[in-house]
Amino acid sequence: MTHEINLKELEKKAYSDSQQDGFMEVMMGIILMAFGGFFYSTVFAFYILLIIFSGRIVEFIRRRHTYPRIGVVKFHRENPKDALTGVFLFELTVIIIIATLITIFGDVKDYSQWVKWSPLFFGMILVAPLTHAASRSGNIRYTGYAILSVILGAFFSLVKFGSGCTGLILYLVFIGTFLFLGGTVIFTPFMRKHPLPAKGAPDASK
Repeated sequence: MTHEINLKELEKKAYSDSQQDGFMEVMMGIILMAFGGFFYSTVFAFYILLIIFSGRIVEFIRRRHTYPRIGVVKFHRENPKDALTGVFLFELTVIIIIATLITIFGDVKDYSQWVKWSPLFFGMILVAPLTHAASRSGNIRYTGYAILSVILGAFFSLVKFGSGCTGLILYLVFIGTFLFLGGTVIFTPFMRKHPLPAKGAPDASK
């Protein structure tokens, strides 16, 4: 009896397995916390370097801890042009939504209003990579992160703070900490569930 192979489902399962170590959340959390922590700092360049090398950092850690345990799968790369177009359209949509909210509740020409609503702006921007991960993996936890991101963004936009960017900084620190801790909690049972292979066993990372 033959069975039809659903390549999409196989790819989704493989991607989900590749993300079961929680490192994606850990790295996103570190980047967001760093953004909030270094917002007013003179060493903001550190944050830029962190973004640039984040992919290599994750790959380095996974080569040491993840791939030897579960192996590695090479996924086909998405068309950069399509990806950039999608990102641009999504960000444009978010800007329009924020501008509409500012128009309703204030003055769209008032810079302080844009600062006030910046937590929601970033909260909605973060939805894009999280829903993308949810779509590729079928894992509901990414959808939960996306919903939380918007809720926290709205909360820190509506609460009044003494300093203009306080709401944004607190949002970045809160969502970053949540993602970091969430990834750490996922990583701990992952290590227990997938112990390193015995010496002499084939290296699954190659």
